[in-house]
Amino acid sequence: MSSRNFPAIKEVVDLSVPMKSLDTPVFPGYPQPLRASYTTVGKEGYASFIWTFAEHTSTHVDSPAHFFDGALTIDQVPLNRYLGPGVVLDFKGKGKNYDITKEDVHSSLKKLNRNVAEGSIILFYTGYTDKSSSSEWLEHPTLSEGASKYVAELKANAVGFDSPSPDHPPFPAHKVLLPQKIAVFENLWNLDKLLGKDFYFVGAPLRLYGGSASPVRALALVL
Repeated sequence: MSSRNFPAIKEVVDLSVPMKSLDTPVFPGYPQPLRASYTTVGKEGYASFIWTFAEHTSTHVDSPAHFFDGALTIDQVPLNRYLGPGVVLDFKGKGKNYDITKEDVHSSLKKLNRNVAEGSIILFYTGYTDKSSSSEWLEHPTLSEGASKYVAELKANAVGFDSPSPDHPPFPAHKVLLPQKIAVFENLWNLDKLLGKDFYFVGAPLRLYGGSASPVRALALVL
């Protein structure tokens, strides 16, 4: 067997919000996740739990079926869409409901002196996951239709936001990105720890047959 040289991983950064029973930030109208005991160490000799939660709970990734009937479900999207070299663009401190433009994305990449390779994961740091317990949580920056089309032109594998969504109704980002099989990650965390760093993003979903989305344990392998 031939040997291969893999880049050294300096750090693993957890990008996922904990899913806590009855104590997890959820989009208005969605149920809280719930954990119930099924077996216990004291009675059966081993512990196990039953969890109930919506697909779009905590840190998760959307599939095209989330917005389009008959589109690819979470188990049908090619796995390579859920991982790739990552870059974080800093949009913290923008005004409420700030609409990120194509020019914003282009200038941010230029400032970082980064050319986004095909298959990259573009992450948007807004700081709004930290606002999940406040009324400001839903006033997060959004990705405009023009910016979404630009991301599609860059042939990114996915985008990710540390906020409950990349957009507001009528959901232009979802409607542009998902038909292109560009995965949409929501409710990421710790993106500030990746600013200016080279890393590889991994966010594989559960293989939920016919699912519109799935929680993920997203992480960054800092190189």
